[in-house]
Amino acid sequence: VLWSDQVFYLPNAFTPNGDGLNDVFKPTARYDHFLSYRLSIYNRWGELIFESESLDRGWDGSHNGRPAPQGTYVCRIDYIPTGASQTKTVAGTVVLLR
Repeated sequence: VLWSDQVFYLPNAFTPNGDGLNDVFKPTARYDHFLSYRLSIYNRWGELIFESESLDRGWDGSHNGRPAPQGTYVCRIDYIPTGASQTKTVAGTVVLLR
């Protein structure tokens, strides 16, 4: 199942277990015209545990080199579309299943 804000599609769960299916959490952009992009993942205490400025690099379910615990995490995307001057934000949750 995906959630969408009209610009990005994101899975609402992933399973980083090395089977080659849903091992990395990352968005799929409907458009590729961005001046900037940042994906941030936070744990339930609000600690930033992953950040990427590349659409090609997603979260592998680890934190500080170790597997993050199973649970629900907050995903936030901050981006500026081409032709825009203000940052837009999309936020939701993702479930990491082990």
